[in-house]
Amino acid sequence: MLVKKFTQFIAALFALSFISAAVQAAEAYAPQPIAKSERCPVCGMYPADYPKWHAQIVFKDGGHASFESAADMFRFLHNMAKYDKKHVAADIGKIFVPAYDKGGWLNAKRAFFVAGSKAQGPMGNDFPAFASKGDATSFSQKSGGKTLTFGQVTPAVVDSGDVYSH
Repeated sequence: MLVKKFTQFIAALFALSFISAAVQAAEAYAPQPIAKSERCPVCGMYPADYPKWHAQIVFKDGGHASFESAADMFRFLHNMAKYDKKHVAADIGKIFVPAYDKGGWLNAKRAFFVAGSKAQGPMGNDFPAFASKGDATSFSQKSGGKTLTFGQVTPAVVDSGDVYSH
């Protein structure tokens, strides 16, 4: 009986330590405040000036890169070697974009983007992000464009005539 209770206690401790580590990892990759002096590594604009559009990548080393728009965030991701000499894709902890309709941060990899809509970001057409496919589709029905997942926003989509191209 004592051995069984001890085994259950050890299993509970192991489970708690696993949960604690998972929570700490999630917190480590939380969105970071964007300083007024921070500049987008792609175009040099100030992301803090565009809270409805800015995006952010949080790296595993605790650093982050902020962008004035999802379009520049995608440009960065599609060609990291050009814009960041310190990090590679494996260094990314989490990617965030603002919820266009409700505000607040979304996990970019789970968000739905609208490409080619009438929505004007800091430098022209951009990629408004939504938490659900239904919200993105509803927006695209009113404002034009096509609903895409994170993985569907390819370099060709970013550099098409539907969004600003550097």
